Amino acid sequence: MSCAFVHSNIHDFISGELGEEDRRRFENHLQECASCRSCVNNMSMLRNRVGDLLRSRAPGHLRDRLVVRGKA
Repeated sequence: MSCAFVHSNIHDFISGELGEEDRRRFENHLQECASCRSCVNNMSMLRNRVGDLLRSRAPGHLRDRLVVRGKA
């Protein structure tokens, strides 16, 4: 398993879409490669934070202003 494979498949791994054999190889590589492990951890954290932002709502007064501007 190469670092290039990890970097090109990181999104599939994090989202659970990587096939079983590739997932196992991916995880084995992460045990041996601190750089890839760090990259996966950072990407996973970023994905979670973006998801949190997408679920949050803007304050009411801001939503109202945006609706008014959108109608203009």
